[in-house]
Amino acid sequence: MIELENLTKRYGDVDVVSDVSMQIQPGSFTVVVGQSGSGKSTLLRMVNRLVEPTAGRVLIDGRDVASLPGPTLRRGIGYAIQGHGLFPHRTVAQNIATVPTLLGWPKAKIRARVAELLEALQLDPGQFAAKYPDELSGGEQQRVGVARALAAGPNILLMDEPFGALDPIIRVKAQDDVKAIQRRFETTILLVTHDMEEAFHLGDAIAVMSGGKLQQYGSPEDLLLRPANDYVSRLIGSSDRALRALSLKTARDAAESGDTDGLFPIAPDANLRDALAELIWRGADAAAVSGEAGTPPRRLSLRRILALGRGA
Repeated sequence: MIELENLTKRYGDVDVVSDVSMQIQPGSFTVVVGQSGSGKSTLLRMVNRLVEPTAGRVLIDGRDVASLPGPTLRRGIGYAIQGHGLFPHRTVAQNIATVPTLLGWPKAKIRARVAELLEALQLDPGQFAAKYPDELSGGEQQRVGVARALAAGPNILLMDEPFGALDPIIRVKAQDDVKAIQRRFETTILLVTHDMEEAFHLGDAIAVMSGGKLQQYGSPEDLLLRPANDYVSRLIGSSDRALRALSLKTARDAAESGDTDGLFPIAPDANLRDALAELIWRGADAAAVSGEAGTPPRRLSLRRILALGRGA
């Protein structure tokens, strides 16, 4: 667990981060979102002490990070930034091996870890290990940057606007890659972004920053349905709030008992926003959602989805 206790960073007379307290659960994906100058990146960098707090403290599993030498702390925390920061004169394999090499891992263990991470990020080790960063696309560089941050098996990964430089066409795929990696390795991720859509797409929990202060911290549902103040409400936007809320629920959550004969199937894990689009596309009133093993399918109706949307 990461605990921020009354964390403050002051430059001169200005509090860039002001008295922020929050708990980040192990294995969760937490997103800090805010506009430029909100203090979100400074907050992130106080976790690994790239920025030292003026007041307050950061605890990781109950231990104050100030009790550790900075380099020792940072070797145990992955860090990925916008632009990826790859060493241009090192191959992909050498970039990923940076921290394990510093930690003195055996060469065979390093090679195995590099191959594991490249495969996990859908980069063929035989094709990519010997390439240099300038031979990679932006999306490939981003994935190598994530692999390097995860190479030593840190429990925590900090990410500062990691997708900001990517073309919008590949950004969602890169986000999905990181989400899959987080689930596979059960890494605790703290990510900073200015993009509210990105926050909702990735976050188990979302912290909204403005003027150095924490405006709200909670689940995506909390922010959508119960915004803490006008700033949060404006940041989220109201025009498509119902559709965003539907994207947080699955067909499994909303399906009801009923006749499913002749209905087309929808996967239980499909979100209701996608299910609504499929129903409209097909001109159908309902779909069949397969049940757990040994249980009959259930019915997901257009009426049910629209009712949930209005309730949001």
